[in-house]
Amino acid sequence: MENVTVYYFPVKAMGESIRMLLAYGGQEFEDKRIGKDDWPAYKESMPFGQMPVLEINGKKYAQTVAIARLLGRKYGLVGDDIEQDFEIDQNVDFFTDIRLKAAGVFHETDEKIKNRMHDELLNNYYPKALKKLDEIVAQNDGHIALGKLSWGDFVIAGMYDCFKMILKMPDLDEKYPNIKRIKNTVLSIPKVKEFCDAAPKCDW
Repeated sequence: MENVTVYYFPVKAMGESIRMLLAYGGQEFEDKRIGKDDWPAYKESMPFGQMPVLEINGKKYAQTVAIARLLGRKYGLVGDDIEQDFEIDQNVDFFTDIRLKAAGVFHETDEKIKNRMHDELLNNYYPKALKKLDEIVAQNDGHIALGKLSWGDFVIAGMYDCFKMILKMPDLDEKYPNIKRIKNTVLSIPKVKEFCDAAPKCDW
């Protein structure tokens, strides 16, 4: 029996997809939610000094998407060949491109620069990028790739609430409803729903 721990802050954001995937796989794990005041005591022990981190039998693994890919392989949530695996990677990377642009704005501390960056993305990047992402999901029957459930769906479902928040787009559900379909699909899986219903509540 594997001894598994997930280390992350007490939010969904980058860590939720890992938690969801473990729940999907029926893997018991310690969900270690570390507050900001306690984080310095853990930081040096993490592979890259950041979280989330997945620990399996004492070995720590880092990087959200890489961990999701690992668990996807473990639980059969991958393609049938390397081309199909590439499609999942490609489409998850596209989602990540959008998320990182939004995160850059979210973490900017100068309000004038922050507002200018947001306006630029809102007017010149988000409409095309989110429309394309929404189309990809529609073409794949509510999934990020291959027309079926994959680890990539868990990445987006886990980050969805945080994604919506950092985009500063409260009407994301209405404008791009197919993207939210991914979250709804993953949350409808009984083991995942059971975990999420019992987990500490947080907005993002």
